Amino acid sequence: MARAYEDQLSFGIGAGYAYATQAGASDHGAYFQLEASLGVSPTWSVRGVLGYGEHAATPRLSQGLLGVEALYLVDVLELVPYAGVGIDALAGFTSADTRFAFGAHPVLGIDWLLGRSFLLGLSARPIFVLSDFDRGPLYLTVSLTAAWLLDL
Repeated sequence: MARAYEDQLSFGIGAGYAYATQAGASDHGAYFQLEASLGVSPTWSVRGVLGYGEHAATPRLSQGLLGVEALYLVDVLELVPYAGVGIDALAGFTSADTRFAFGAHPVLGIDWLLGRSFLLGLSARPIFVLSDFDRGPLYLTVSLTAAWLLDL
């Protein structure tokens, strides 16, 4: 039986694309993230994500996020597709104001295990901004990640 992340801790760094919807405008930007996860069973992991997006909008938007998610893994040897759900705290900064919000998201991704201690991954998270839905209902991130796996 394959066991992608059971009894492993991972630390990763990623970069990619972010898309922010705002009242009257939508903004494309760059996205960066740090993540850590813990494999709690052969098919489940828990992951924490700290992210930052920079959008060249008018006014300029900087978006920070802190999230936690539960992932269901489908281990197919070197390739590990996964799906999950998570919750988020978001902070948006512009020259005009600062806004804090809470959101929820599904996550879809796939990891390519390059061995028992390193992986490359691709993930997408459409975050639904629940507490500020009328001003900015969606924050989408797509990122490529490199992560190191440590046996516990």
